[in-house]
This record gives sequence, structure tokens and C-alpha cells, in this order.
Amino acid sequence: MRTAFLFLCFALATAALAQPPNDQCSAVVPFELAVGSTVTRTGTRTGATTTNDGVPTSILMTTPNVASVWEAFTTTTCSNVSVRFCGTPLPATTMWNFITTTCPADVPIYFSYANFGILCPNGQFGIQWYNLPAGTYYLPIYCTTAGGAYTVEFVSEACIPGPPNDDCSGAVPLTVNTTCQPTSGSVLNGTLSFPALACNGATGDANDDVWFSFVATAPAHTVTLQASGNGLDAVLQLFANSCDAANLVACADATFDGGTETLNATGLSVGTTYYVRAYHYYTSLSTTPGFTICVTGDVGTAVPTATAAPLGASPTRTSGTVTLSGLVPNSTVRVLDAAGRTVQSLRSTGSTHALQLEPCTPGLYVVQATAPDGSTQRTTVVRE
Repeated sequence: MRTAFLFLCFALATAALAQPPNDQCSAVVPFELAVGSTVTRTGTRTGATTTNDGVPTSILMTTPNVASVWEAFTTTTCSNVSVRFCGTPLPATTMWNFITTTCPADVPIYFSYANFGILCPNGQFGIQWYNLPAGTYYLPIYCTTAGGAYTVEFVSEACIPGPPNDDCSGAVPLTVNTTCQPTSGSVLNGTLSFPALACNGATGDANDDVWFSFVATAPAHTVTLQASGNGLDAVLQLFANSCDAANLVACADATFDGGTETLNATGLSVGTTYYVRAYHYYTSLSTTPGFTICVTGDVGTAVPTATAAPLGASPTRTSGTVTLSGLVPNSTVRVLDAAGRTVQSLRSTGSTHALQLEPCTPGLYVVQATAPDGSTQRTTVVRE
């Protein structure tokens, strides 16, 4: 009898210490999560340990009284992935808010959006990642000593295409003016070009960066970005000649949600193209992603020594159209009045362009074309 009793006690103790089969991420076989599919996974958190959960300094290893079990999924194309704990018994409990591509976990991929009670109307936890590249991802599931069952639902949707200026190649050209002439922009659905760079003592997450460009018309210019709502904490970074981390010239990150960022750049080269990167500081995507942006400074009428081909403008006197020739594609073309004020500005797409001058008041005008290798100009007269 005593032997049987001892055996029963030993069996119960062993059962109490049993680890879930997915206690370690290395034991998990990833399932395929195709775009348009929903996959439901169930399991238990009881008996979870921190064994092999993460690198020694990971939050997974250093949070007291919290361990993890794991689920893993594989995508074959860019996906927007939602993970919902709606079916996990209430009350709602804290959940890890990241996934990782390594096992044990090393570098976390933090959420785009996370909350209690919105993705899951019953008050449970939901989390989303936007624009996840194809790959295999490991999801840690938060386990307290209380343990208990869990149900988690994985939902995959197609990525939403980014804005036209999501990448450097689509940078929106801005015209330098003496006063701010705002251009509308948005980081909605923007995707990461390359990791954020430190600015003003902090490094955010450029996971939704978008791009603008301008051609310097003076050695100093100011780039101003005004957030459209309190959900945007903007960061500005300025690069010379190309969108490359090595070419960082200046940055601005002095305000918080809803603020105005002002980037004052000096030592610029007249005629050089500069690229502006704008993004929301936080990993979580902005709830109000819109903003306006402008570039101000001396527009100048002086032209640097030109290395570009001479600019042709015909006819020299017109009441309508002037045909420009000899343009370098993607040049900035500006029309200046006799006082040096910009009355028209555009970006050329080819070597010729038909410039419409009908709206201009009769008088003398300077047509200026600025390309990366220099600037040229011609005068023309608008007659009555």
C-alpha cells in the first residue's frame, strides 16, 4: 500500500513538472501561413520554462516569474499578420508584443499595432505586424506561474502597397521657397528603407519612412515638417546625393507627438540634390500619419559655374509657350521674375519641356535649370 502511495505521489509530481511540447522554440515545427488564411493554434502554458527562450540578456530570460511557450509560422510573400488571443480564457493577461526570426530569440520584431479589447472585442489581447517580409517567425506566448490553456488565431492578409515615395527612387521633389509652401505627405503604409540613425541622442524606428528631395539653391536651407495630428512623432533626416546612411548631413528630432520638426542644414552645395527621410519615431504605426513639409531659404538668382549642357529657350519673347531644350532629366526648372521670386517650379522628365508662361505678368523672366552636375539659365520676355 505504502509503495503504491509513493508511486502515485511520484507520478503526480512528475506530471506537475511536465513541460509543454512547445516549451522551447527549437521544438516547434512552423506552419505555413498563406495570405488570406486563418490558422488557429491551441496549447497549454502550464509548466513552461525559460530554457533556450532567448539570449541571456533578452527580456524573455530576465523577466521574473514569466516563461514562454512558442508558436511559429512561415510566410512565402509579404504579409500583414494579426495574432489574436480572443479565445484564450479571460481575464486578459499581459502578452509579449514581438516576434523573432531567431531561436533562441535575439533581435525582436516589435508590433505595428497592439491592444486589449479592439482586435478582440471580448477584452483579450490582439497584435499586428504590417509588411512582414517572407520568412519564418517565432511567436513567444507569455506564461505566468498560473499557467492555463491558450487559443491563438493567426490571420494573414496581403501587404498594402506603400506610398509613391516609399523608396528613395520615388522621392517627391520639393521646391525651395523664401517662405514655407507646404506639400502634403503621409507615412501611411510606408516601409523600412534602412535602420534609423541616432538623432538628438535617440534612435527611433524608421519602419514607415518616406522620401522627399530638393536641389540646394543656397548653402543653408530649412526643412520644416508639421504633423497633422497628435499620433505622429516625426523624425527628419537629410542625406546628400543619395539615400544612403553614409551620406547623412543633418537630422531633427526635437519634438514629440503632434509637433513641428525643424531641420536647419548648413554647408550645403548649391546645385546638389538632397534627400529628406521622414518617419514616425515609434515602432507602433502612427494613428494620424499625415503631415506637411516644405523647404525654405535663399532661392538666389546667381547660378554656380555650369558643367551641364547649355539651356535652350525658344522663343526668347513669348505670350504663351517657351520650349526648353538641353535639359538633364529630373532637373529642377524654376522661373524667376525680375525681383528674383520663384513664380513657377517643376521637375523635368526629359531633355525638352514646353513651359507655359501665359499666367505670368508681362516682363523679363529668368528660366533656371538645376541638375546634379550644375545649373544653367536663360532669359525670356513675356509680352502682352
